[in-house]
Amino acid sequence: MGISWKGRKVSDKRGLAIPGLVMTRLESGLPLKDALMPGASYEGFHSHCKLHPQWAERAKALVNRNAQAGKLCKLEKMGVLAKRAKTHCSRGHRFTPENTRLRTRGGGVQRECRQCERDRQADRGPLPKPEVLAKLAEAFRRKLTFNSILRHVRNDCCAFYRAVRQVPELRALHQEWKKGGAERKARANIRAGDKKRIRLVMDLLPAHLSHGAKLQIVGAVIEAHRSRRYKGKPFGITKTKSRIKEFIADYWRENPTKAYGDIKTPWSLDTPIYDDGPATLADRATRSIWDEVPL
Repeated sequence: MGISWKGRKVSDKRGLAIPGLVMTRLESGLPLKDALMPGASYEGFHSHCKLHPQWAERAKALVNRNAQAGKLCKLEKMGVLAKRAKTHCSRGHRFTPENTRLRTRGGGVQRECRQCERDRQADRGPLPKPEVLAKLAEAFRRKLTFNSILRHVRNDCCAFYRAVRQVPELRALHQEWKKGGAERKARANIRAGDKKRIRLVMDLLPAHLSHGAKLQIVGAVIEAHRSRRYKGKPFGITKTKSRIKEFIADYWRENPTKAYGDIKTPWSLDTPIYDDGPATLADRATRSIWDEVPL
């Protein structure tokens, strides 16, 4: 009986035609890809595993063993294992948890010596000018973000840390500034969240509204979201779509002069008729309709 290109008997649609040869190759240390070649396939291997659980248990254990051995062999050829075995950097500093920085580069993780980095920062270049040091101190007091502070030294991290290390006043301010990291991160998250909410509300507003009107309505929505209430009812940003008409009506009620009463910019029905009364154009239109209906 012949063997198909998938490694199974022509009459059988499941299983391997040569399971003994595949097992022998796996035991010799070959990966699954090489153990199935030539003539067998992954589909035939997995279907044979379903048909023969005991054979599958032995085969899968060998596959995992061979894959791990192949991975270690590849890492050894690349020199990764030799680098991992190093306990000191090129300048003799020991790789301890406190003295090691992990950086992701090129899809892998590399170790860097913190002491070497401190030495480079301390030895490279002079201190920034006095006016720059004053700006750094003011930025620390204002609790600015790291990127904002770094602009004062033209994004030079070495100059920044050199100033912090050598100027006692900056060192004290830096220590105090570091304590507010969680607060700065929270403020940044709030700002990022506000940007998303602003885009959400902007997409719900009519296109004929002016940019200034949209900004006022967006501000009202964000304020209501922060207070969690609007017109005495609970409110969240997820309810904006169902209640956006209320914010638009309140805007026209507070800014009736924004409409001019012509065909392009008609008066809103929420516009008050009198400055000192609650009656609106909607009330007058409704009353006129009912007055004209014959009884």
